[in-house]
Amino acid sequence: LVAACAVDAHSFVFPVAYGVLETESEESWTWFLHNLRRAIAHPNGLVIHTDACKGLEVAVDNVFPGVEHRECMRHLAANFMKKFKGKVYTDNLWPASLTCSVKKHNYHLRQLYMNPKVKEYLETHHSKLWARSQFSEVSKVDYVHNNLAESFNSTIRKLK
Repeated sequence: LVAACAVDAHSFVFPVAYGVLETESEESWTWFLHNLRRAIAHPNGLVIHTDACKGLEVAVDNVFPGVEHRECMRHLAANFMKKFKGKVYTDNLWPASLTCSVKKHNYHLRQLYMNPKVKEYLETHHSKLWARSQFSEVSKVDYVHNNLAESFNSTIRKLK
């Protein structure tokens, strides 16, 4: 069971669409996203915020070309911390994501990039937007995590 959720002006979560997929694959996600696009079109300022579901990233790019595609920072950080351990990473990864200042974001990235493998890892495995300083100002939602989906999933968990 998959769902697309949104936030209203009061920061309340509401489901926009849901579907049942055979499996998490590019084909299944493409089917779901095509149906979502039929329902909502491709409005200016649309942001799609995803986690690491198999095939989802490619499907979003194919069905909603040019959309602001954000990656869940919570998932990014969990994966990142499995590969890179130490105070420099814990002190700079989340601040790089949470700041709205490009200057502060770049400062934290420079700290992280002292290890050249970090830059390579982020560019290779986490190429979607994950930092507030990189978000468009058209959308007023500045979430860096995908807790919308997590909240919705926890609400319907028993039904699943």
